[in-house]
Amino acid sequence: MSDIPWENLRQSNGKKMRRAGMVVDLRRCTGCHACSVSCKTEHNVPLGGFRTRVRYLDRERAAPQGTTIAYLPLLCMHCRDAPCMEACPTGAIVRKSDGRVDIDTVKCVADKGCVSACPYGAIYMDPQANVADKCDFCPERTAVGLDPACVSVCPADALRFGDLGDPGDPATHYAQKHNARVFRADAGTRPSVLYINHENWMEEKAKSIQLLPDDEDIIYEQK
Repeated sequence: MSDIPWENLRQSNGKKMRRAGMVVDLRRCTGCHACSVSCKTEHNVPLGGFRTRVRYLDRERAAPQGTTIAYLPLLCMHCRDAPCMEACPTGAIVRKSDGRVDIDTVKCVADKGCVSACPYGAIYMDPQANVADKCDFCPERTAVGLDPACVSVCPADALRFGDLGDPGDPATHYAQKHNARVFRADAGTRPSVLYINHENWMEEKAKSIQLLPDDEDIIYEQK
């Protein structure tokens, strides 16, 4: 009989996660949007808001290369030098013991400074609760040994969650093996989300992960 998830926790030896993070393998992503849809369902994200979203990117090249197409999952990077924390006037954005950057909705006054400060466009304003919201790596799931919702549903195994502060963690090993690197290193935020097969032209194409008037990404309505 196989163990149920909470009988086989990553920290079953009593060791706490030092740096929660994610590795995104762009070679595997098919742009199916399963991650963004599962995230909206898991956290009841309102229409027009996204904690996680997948950008469809294309790059025109001269023959014989032709058009290059890539899919880019984007979410909160849980930066070690998070500008959103500095921008929050009430201290509502905090860092957890495992490095996650979280929003205390009780302290949030909807100042929106964090939205402007984030170089990844990873924070949106929840119009129903009137608070800032973003990816939090699903602590209610990881606390019982489950992967974040987006990771658990990815059919291509393009997302891997783990302890990037532990050299022996499978996610860390995978990142090192495949030369994973951060998105927009020029922002100087030291993200905890790493990308494999990430190319610089993708950064120019991906302006924001939030819904824009000219965004052609698929929009999923919540019934």
